[in-house]
Formats: sequence, structure tokens, C-alpha cells
Amino acid sequence: MQIKYLEKLLPSKVALFLILISCEKANLDKNRALTIYQESQSSWVRNFNPLTPAGSARWPTSSGIYEPLFIYNSIKAEYVPWLALSYEWNLENTVLILTTRSGVKWSDGKPFTAEDVAFTFNLKKMHAGLDTRDSWSYLKEVQALNDSTVKFKFKRVYVPGFDDVAGQPIVAKHIWEDIENPVKFTNPEPIGTGPFTEILRFENQVWELGKNHNYWQKGKPEINKLKFPTYPSNEQVTLALISGKLDWAGAFIPAIDRVFIEKDPENHRYWFPQTGHTTFFYINTKKSIFKDKMVRKAISYAINRELVVKVGMYNYTVPAHVTGVSGQMSKWHPPDIAKKENWVRYNPHRANEILDSIGYFKNDYGIRETKTGEDLYFNIIIVSGWSDWIRSAQIISKNLEQVGIKTKVKTYDFGAWISRMQKGEFDMAIGWADKGTTPFPLYKGMMASEYLQPVGTIADGNWHRFNHPAADSLFREFEKTSDKKRIKEILYKLQYLFIDNAPAIPLFAEASWAECNTKYFTNFPSEENPYATLSPNYPPENLFVLVNLKNR
Repeated sequence: MQIKYLEKLLPSKVALFLILISCEKANLDKNRALTIYQESQSSWVRNFNPLTPAGSARWPTSSGIYEPLFIYNSIKAEYVPWLALSYEWNLENTVLILTTRSGVKWSDGKPFTAEDVAFTFNLKKMHAGLDTRDSWSYLKEVQALNDSTVKFKFKRVYVPGFDDVAGQPIVAKHIWEDIENPVKFTNPEPIGTGPFTEILRFENQVWELGKNHNYWQKGKPEINKLKFPTYPSNEQVTLALISGKLDWAGAFIPAIDRVFIEKDPENHRYWFPQTGHTTFFYINTKKSIFKDKMVRKAISYAINRELVVKVGMYNYTVPAHVTGVSGQMSKWHPPDIAKKENWVRYNPHRANEILDSIGYFKNDYGIRETKTGEDLYFNIIIVSGWSDWIRSAQIISKNLEQVGIKTKVKTYDFGAWISRMQKGEFDMAIGWADKGTTPFPLYKGMMASEYLQPVGTIADGNWHRFNHPAADSLFREFEKTSDKKRIKEILYKLQYLFIDNAPAIPLFAEASWAECNTKYFTNFPSEENPYATLSPNYPPENLFVLVNLKNR
């Protein structure tokens, strides 16, 4: 009898066991961290200061832990209210009134108010090292009128100032007012308003962020934590994506359909939209030889962009336009732009012709020399592990060698690379450029005197250290007007000025590299669901993704 009873009982117990195992697995999957590749790093440094370049270079700091007032959605080309709900200019465009969102709390439970916004901007005024975008060159006063209203009073008409105000990460007054030196403060235990604020662990090779249980968007985020392992190369990222160790990445993957998609067609996804960014070849204009615009143009003529795009970029993108304005920004090109000098067209003969005319002749070894007998020998700095940029730099290096300019490609960890770029401690480099609702931020970052910093001092823009008085004058005109016709006219003049001076060398339209694995998480942006760019390297747009992802 006992045997028969056990025989009847066994299937139900097995079934129950399987159910328990299934539930346990579901819970484990639900608690799984969204694992993200964020820049090439051999190790992490614990710095969560969103007001300094060193801290904000890691995007979860400024768009995960901390949040801005508005977020510009580059896919939809519109501003989305975030910590702020609305704004209004006075008739003279000299006063901006901003209304903040109610019901927002800091991660320690304290209420977020307009006082925090005013405090953040006034902190930048008190400590020039925090004002990397030179906000107080146009701001006169920032004041909280009440708990939900902030008044920005301008020294001069500066309509683009809204872009800087909108994107500013906001810090908590009750925390930061007691910080003795906010410029050097590493903020190891941050208090923010973002969806992920708790430092669950921090090690050299990996760190994790837990969700903010006081987050203002009810029911969000659905996912529980973020994980950031180090990967020093695109190749390692690719292997991690294929094996399922990574859920989300912004890496360059050659032959992606064969290498990545075919390994798991059901879950592996990618999306490479051209959002208007351009990748540039930067030349440090503080180097005496590079002060001459004809030298810069000769270098540009020597570069075979078709080959760079084909071999370095696997034809994922296209060669850049001579204006540096590419992709969806091309609508701003002047109608007569085709008549202007096109120094992005491959023409080594013209490059040699220019260099000969200046007096930089080749020696017996085929290397050009200065008039004092010094070789034209320069370093090109690249982020280690960024295989697309490395291959591109190698092609450029060979191109330059063919016209008598010797170069060496040197790779650095991302942290070291960005430090050298910001301080102007390089000869040549590949890098990105600013982008906004118009080409204005691009050209301001390329030619504005107000961003110009001495070599060795951190600059948030104008890494190549170039300025032009005519550009400054045009920027002032642009800043004063909201007239659409006049805006176009000014942007046309800025493009002509850029072409004439070649302050930096456009290489190719930058595609937004992005891959994901939907095995554990869903609702990533895609061409079919384009609510934001998929790339994890577009702060603060990352916030759109973080609050919309779902557990499978």
C-alpha cells in the first residue's frame, strides 16, 4: 500500500519541485543586473561628481544618478521635460523662467525644489573649475522665486543658453553646501534624483548601481540594477555580447550580421542611426606648425576618407562633408556650398603641392622637414580597444606618410585619452564633436574664444585650441536672434568660415553604434520603436532607455 501511495505522490512532488525551480529561476532573472559596456576601460575610478569632466565622463553619473532639467531627444529632434516641466522667455529674451516638477525626491528622501536648481548654478559661479561650459559668461543671476520656480537673468541676450541650462545635471543643496572643495570632491556616495543612485559595489574591474526607491517616476525603473564591467577592447565586448555576459553596448562590431546577429537571431539586435554627429581628426593648433591653416588643409587633402570608411568603418557610414555638418544636420547646408573649396576630397597631389609651397621639403628618407631641419613627426592618440578608430588612424597614418608626414598611432585608456584631449596635450587625435538642435554648438566648440583654455587646463570644448574673432562675432549675433531666416544666414557664414580656416578635419558621419541582447530585458529602442537612440553613450538620452526597459 505504501509503495502504491508513493507512486501516486511522486509525480505531484516532481511537478511541485519543477515549479519551485522555475520560480526561483524567474526571480533570479528578475534580479539580474542590466550589464552595460560603457567606454574602454582597464579599471574604474570612483568619482561621481557630475559637475566636473572627470566625474561626468562616466554617463551614469550625469544621467542615471543625477538628472538634467530637460533632455533633448536626438531621434525625435525635440526637448522632453524632465526635472523641469516648462519654461518661458520674457519679450527681450533676457530672462528665462523655469518651472520645476513637483513630487520629486532626492534618493535620501529629501524633497527636490527650485532651490536645488539655483544652488547648482550658483555653485558653478563660486567655483570656476565647475563652470566648464562658461555659463556665467552670459548669466547674471539665478534665483529660486519659490519651491517650483527658478529665474535665470542674463547679462546679454543668449537664446542658446537654454540648451546649457536644460542639460545641466542638478545636485542637492543640502549635501553640496557643506562640501569644502566641490572641484576636487569625488562624491563617493552620491545622492541624486535619478533612477539608479545606490552604489552596490565598486571595484577596479566592475561596479554596480542599485535603483533609487524614491524615484519620481512611479513604477520605474522596472529593472533592479546596473552593472559595468571593464572591457579594454571592442573585440572583448563582442565576445561578451555573444556569450550573453553583456546586455547593452555601444561598440563597433565588424561584419555585425555574421559576427553577432547570426549567433542568436531571436535576441541579438543592433541599430546604427546617423544622428548628426561627425567624427573629426583634431590637430592641436597650439603647435607652431599647425597654426597655418594651409598645413591643416594639406593634411586633410592627404586623407583617403573612402578607404577609411570602407576598411576602418566597414561601410557603416559615409565620408564627412567639408562643413563638418553631416547626417540629419545636412539640412543646414548653404545652397551654394558645392562651390566652396572641398579639402575633404582625397587629393595627395594637392597636399604635396601645398606643403612644398610652404617650404616643408622631403629629405632623403622621404620625411618632410621644417626650415630648421626638424622632421614632421607627430603622434596620433586614440582610445585603446576602439578598433574602428584605431584602424582609421592607421590608414590616416599611412596616408600622411605618403606625403612626407611621419606619424605614430598611440593608444590610451579612455580616462587617460579624454584627459589629454581636454587639456590639449596631443599632436593629433580622432574625436567627436558637440551636437545640438542646430550646427551652432558644433561651431562654437570648434572656434569660440570663450571655450579656449591654455594647454594643460581642462577645456570642455575646443580641444584643438582654435579661435577666430569673426566666429565670435557671428556667435554673438546668433545668440541674440530667434528669427529663423537670420539664424540660417548666420549658420551659412559660420560654415564658410569653417571651410576657409579648417580648424579641425571632418572624417566621417558618426553612426550611433549600439547593440543589445533581449534575452533578459526588452523594450530597447529600435528602428521599429525609435523612442530614443539605442546607444548607451549618448547622455543624458540614456535616461529614456533606463526608465523604459522591462524585465522579460
